[in-house]
Amino acid sequence: MGSSYYFLCASLPMLAFGSKPPMSNEDFVKQSTGNVTVEDSEILLSARLLPEKKVKKNHPALKVWLGFETMLRNEMVKFRSKKLRLDPLDYFRGDYVPAPNLTRIVLEASGEETPLEVERRIDTARWEKLEEIQQQHFFDLHFLVVYFLKLQILNKWDNMKTEKARKILRELLPPEKELKE
Repeated sequence: MGSSYYFLCASLPMLAFGSKPPMSNEDFVKQSTGNVTVEDSEILLSARLLPEKKVKKNHPALKVWLGFETMLRNEMVKFRSKKLRLDPLDYFRGDYVPAPNLTRIVLEASGEETPLEVERRIDTARWEKLEEIQQQHFFDLHFLVVYFLKLQILNKWDNMKTEKARKILRELLPPEKELKE
């Protein structure tokens, strides 16, 4: 049985898809790494929305997440390749395993009107998978891994809103005139 992190897990604010993130990813890493074992810290730090090629997969939550994310990305590759008349085998990560439930998600997402809505639909599916992975885990590393992945989703959307706001401001405000000395 792994370590329990009652105080750390209980002190974390609840997360809800679409809500404002309660902290940055960096703040979460700082808060958690000082409160978990070195080995658990390494596992936690390897939990990324965009998985690196060499990830520590020796944790059950990460194994399930990486399997799901790889299958989801491969379904998106299959869909996009068909539209672009490319061979998806050139782009799959690992072995392609058909996943009808993910095919449905990608097809539904592709029906959205804007790329932003497509991304929201895909991230909703990711969030739901993370909810499933987290079941029956409340005060352990499993909980922290899922929490960190969810936090990354929230921060991704918060950053998109911030970037969009900056772009709108740049369009509305007149360009700054060069200062003459």
